[in-house]
Amino acid sequence: MQFKDLESFRVVAELGNLHSAADVLRVTQPALSKAIQRLETSLGARLFERTARGVSLTAIGQALYRRNLTLAQMVDDIRNEVQDLKTGQSGELRIGTVPAVVESVVTPVLASFLHSARGIRFQVQVQLSGALLHQLETGSLDFAIAAMQAQTPAALSCLLLGEQQSFVVARKGHPLLRRRFTLPDMSSQAWALPPANIVLRTWVESMFEEAGVEMPAAFLQTDASPAVFSPLVRSSNLLTVMSADSLNASTGAGLAALPAPAPVWALKIGIFWRRSAYFSTVMERFRDKVVEVFRARDALRLARGRPG
Repeated sequence: MQFKDLESFRVVAELGNLHSAADVLRVTQPALSKAIQRLETSLGARLFERTARGVSLTAIGQALYRRNLTLAQMVDDIRNEVQDLKTGQSGELRIGTVPAVVESVVTPVLASFLHSARGIRFQVQVQLSGALLHQLETGSLDFAIAAMQAQTPAALSCLLLGEQQSFVVARKGHPLLRRRFTLPDMSSQAWALPPANIVLRTWVESMFEEAGVEMPAAFLQTDASPAVFSPLVRSSNLLTVMSADSLNASTGAGLAALPAPAPVWALKIGIFWRRSAYFSTVMERFRDKVVEVFRARDALRLARGRPG
């Protein structure tokens, strides 16, 4: 069994098509077919079944694919460890972060590496917590800065960074900011909201449900952070939910948090990594710097009397 054949198998499994996989691997389709045949011969089992659109994994193929992901992660870790031993540095870190802390935490952390860590490169994915943790578990990321979960996945370790407050937000000058209002008044407004499986959306639904008020239909639903559409909120009477970091950053210009009866929610933010991953010197430095910057951010907000 050759590692190169296992890599070919992984690409075919993920694309479900030999022609597409051959293009990605930059080999001919006959050469790729031979690689799969060698693997099947060495294992004495079929790994793929033909379908109308290409190929799909057999039960044995699915088991091999799961094992192969772990093996690929181990190979990456070995390469990183060797590089770390050779130079004291590892070449690239793949970071995932929720949008709210990009400006206040991730950007200062990256800036600290810009002039002090030659040869270090970063890939940054900005997504919501669920997608980030999935990518981390499958080995696509080295770290994820995301919302703490009720139960951390068994394959991951995490370190609590602190709390992130979130508010119902409107443009300055919104009618609800000029008078007393009720939850039914909020329900009658148009909203920009994340999907139903995201914690911010759950909070909004619970707020109305607990008060016996009908949940408003979302004018805009997005799988990105609602803060992405802050220009639209700023130029309309839309309501949305936004974190303190986003509200205090450039995205929050011209916006304000609604007072009570609109609630303030607190979400715990952590930094996650795979338990099985080789923890390089650079990974340790990055994690420690994230903790330092997050705590400095909280201390500065406390000194200014701003919500965090």
